[in-house]
This record gives sequence, C-alpha cells and structure tokens, in this order.
Amino acid sequence: MPTYSLDGIPLDHPARCWKLAPGTRRRPLPGVRSVEVTVPGRAGELGIYGLDHETTSFPLELVVTGRTPAGEDGGYEQLERNLEALAAVLGVRHRPMVCTYTAGTIVRVADVTITAVTEPEVNVGAARARLTAVVRVPGVFWRDEFATTWEGSANSPDQPVTTLAGSTGPITDALIRITGPAVNPTVVDVATGGTVMRPSGLTASQRLLIDCDRMQARIVTTDTWDLTAGTDVTGTIQATGPGSAFRWLHLTPAVGVGDPFSRVVLVTTTATSTTAASKVEILARRSYL
Repeated sequence: MPTYSLDGIPLDHPARCWKLAPGTRRRPLPGVRSVEVTVPGRAGELGIYGLDHETTSFPLELVVTGRTPAGEDGGYEQLERNLEALAAVLGVRHRPMVCTYTAGTIVRVADVTITAVTEPEVNVGAARARLTAVVRVPGVFWRDEFATTWEGSANSPDQPVTTLAGSTGPITDALIRITGPAVNPTVVDVATGGTVMRPSGLTASQRLLIDCDRMQARIVTTDTWDLTAGTDVTGTIQATGPGSAFRWLHLTPAVGVGDPFSRVVLVTTTATSTTAASKVEILARRSYL
C-alpha cells in the first residue's frame, strides 16, 4: 500500500495512532510554467521549449484515533495526545522536511514544507479526528534516497549513464569527476545538447571535480569527491545549453523509441591525449516528476 513519512515518521502509524485516509496516496505530477509569445502576422503562438516545471502541492488527509503507541484504546485523552504529537510532526517551519513516498520497493524522497493544516474535525464519542495537511514541494522533483556513481570513458559518444536509467526528471545537481590524462575534457548531455568543459589539460595524477548545482570546479590529486580540496578552477569552466547560466549540465532522460519503459540518460565525452586510465565518473541521484 502506498504511504508517506515525514522526517522518517510514518503517516500510517504502526499502532494506528493516526493513518492516511484512503484517498491520500499518489503524489501529483507537476505542471509546466507556461509562457505565451505571439507575433503579429503569424497565426497562433511561437513554440517555446525547455520550460521549467511549477512547484507542486498535494493534500495529506489524516485520520487520528485514540490508540496508544502500544496499540491499546486510550479514549479521548489519548486522542488529544495523538493530535499534539501529530501537530509537532506537521509543525516544523524553520527548515525543510524530508518527505518519503513508498510503494512496495519504490522509494522517492523530496524536501517539503507544510503550508497549511486544517482545524481537526473531532468526534468526541468515537475518539477520532480528521484533518488535512497541505504539502508543498519547492524543488518540484522527487529523488532517490541515495546517490550512485557511474564510470565511463573519457572519450566516447552516446554512453548510457546506467545508474540514472529510469529517471523521468532532469538531474541538475550531479557531481562529475574526470580523471586524467585528458586535454580539453568535455561532457555533453545528448538529450539537450548542454555541455560542460575545461579548455585545458589534466595530467595523469589530476582529477577535475565539477559540481553542476553549485557551479564550482576544482583540481585534486587524490581519490576524493571533496569540493573543498585541491585548487579552485571554477573560472576556467565553460558551460552551454538550457539553464547553463544557473546550473551546469542538466542530465536529461530520453524515452526510447516506442518504449516509455526505456528511459536513459546519454552523455558524450570527448578529450584528447587520453589513455586507458582516463575516465569520467558521475555521482548523482535519479530524478522523478
């Protein structure tokens, strides 16, 4: 049965102190931020592509009971205690909360805020109450719980990033590590044509770390993903493509021809003066609409 949790606290309580109402299950699909451009003398509108998605919100309808955490009937007094406990879960305002959506083996997470909670509808005699919390996902996309690392060639076309297969949303916060020797190393997202490259060389002892989200880059000489190590070379990075002024290299999944179950991120890597030791690695979490 699909369910949610907030900061690791299940909204279908194990002792049924509270539970999600039957209608609260599937997370919604985000809408697209519309842009309309009309030109005199031309019918209709100009086609605008690469539009961003809108922030999503969805309701969580909860039924609160008078059960104790041990699973016993605690009557109306316990209902009050359960409402207070649930209010503490839903009342976090000073930081984002981690919302986890689980459906069998499928687990998706997102940073969320609770923007509103309705006044509980209380049935005193039955020691039950009903309320609705409105959850907002500022970052739109749901993600895998943990990042995975993919390794590929530093000089090869149309390489599938197998660890990101199955994504339905773009990945804009990947960490990229290029191991030398390599001259003018470049990584291209095949779906959008976006690129990130450094017009310079890496020796066999050097690695180039690129943080696509923070738009930072460093040269290190150890086996690390630490963006505080090494030498800052952010100013030497060149990026092109959609959104490259705000985040580097949006890794975008493409649907296979006639097969919506085949969703893959393809990258093309180029560099000169490479050897068998040269490689590209991508550390990222999959993204979902």
